[in-house]
Amino acid sequence: MPLDPNRRAVSGESLSWGNPRIYTGDSDDSTQFGRKSVEGGQVVMRLRPWFYVVLFGLLTVTSFCEGCRRQTNDTGGHQKKLVIAVIPKSTGAEFWETVEDGAREAADRLGVQMKWEGPLTETELAEQNKIIENMISLQVDGIALAPLNRSAQRRTVERAVQAGIPVVIFDSEIDGDAHISFVATNNKQGGVLAAKHLTELLGGKGRVMVLRFVQGTGSTEARAEGFIETAKADGFEIVADPYPEDATVAGCKKTAANTLEGFVKNNELQLEGIFACNDRSTLGMLAALEDLRKSGVKVHAKFIGFDFTPRLVEAIQQGAIDALIAQNPRKMGQLAVETLVAHLQGKEVAKYIDTGVVVVTRDKLENDASVRQLVGLKGE
Repeated sequence: MPLDPNRRAVSGESLSWGNPRIYTGDSDDSTQFGRKSVEGGQVVMRLRPWFYVVLFGLLTVTSFCEGCRRQTNDTGGHQKKLVIAVIPKSTGAEFWETVEDGAREAADRLGVQMKWEGPLTETELAEQNKIIENMISLQVDGIALAPLNRSAQRRTVERAVQAGIPVVIFDSEIDGDAHISFVATNNKQGGVLAAKHLTELLGGKGRVMVLRFVQGTGSTEARAEGFIETAKADGFEIVADPYPEDATVAGCKKTAANTLEGFVKNNELQLEGIFACNDRSTLGMLAALEDLRKSGVKVHAKFIGFDFTPRLVEAIQQGAIDALIAQNPRKMGQLAVETLVAHLQGKEVAKYIDTGVVVVTRDKLENDASVRQLVGLKGE
């Protein structure tokens, strides 16, 4: 009768697989597996040699097939698509829309599913933390995060990592070392470049105002720090460096207008230089300066902003802005996703990846094809 290796012995028989003899209560002289004989009152079955060959072959094939199945899963044959979350600081600004374009391009190219979700503005720290916690509960395969606050969100990132979800940080730094990589502009160097360009324009003499952005935001804080340190070293006097009322263009404009008003004397703005730390602060400052000019106030200050939008590029072409320090938001989005996916695939990734920064002037917009391409201008 067929032998079941998982069947326990019943009355009248005993089974053993640790010995090439199988004891059974059956009394036929032979079976297809071997011959039987009686030893000491028990029937002993001696297995034929080919039985071992067949058994070994079956075990080998089974093991091989299981390995094939796992390998197929590991290489994506039947494996579910990787799901990653990309969490920006905001979904309500052109800069982040461009970051999203780059991230989606990379996700589509690499064959991963990307969840893009972030707060509406860059002041909604609690909302961004809620999104991170939700992605942890969804057990996404990885998270790329642009943190709103470098110190306050350290524990949130650590919780994600403790849950087995690797995290890539992009755009702004975060405290701690739980993240696998930091993908960003060298923001402090961007501020240094802005100050150096202002020195080229003014020779290091004059009173300068800095319009910051949301307090605690790593990227803009680093830009302001780099600018102020370098500008002071070059001989400028920093006379004001306020934070805006909120993270909107309107909030930045209001703070800029109120601050500028204090430097208007004899219908003239008593400032030689102005630096704004990101796209919204630059747009807000631009609008406040336009209002001053419309009111008849003379404005001679050299104005350097950070980031670019179609309106800011137009302002450079019109001479209302002297220079922009431009990041590459599309590249930042691409590299954040590429770095996260590479890590998930078991590849080694760099701890820091610099996405680059350049000074954009009207001359470069007219004559440098790479700069024109960066800011989205067509033609040679």
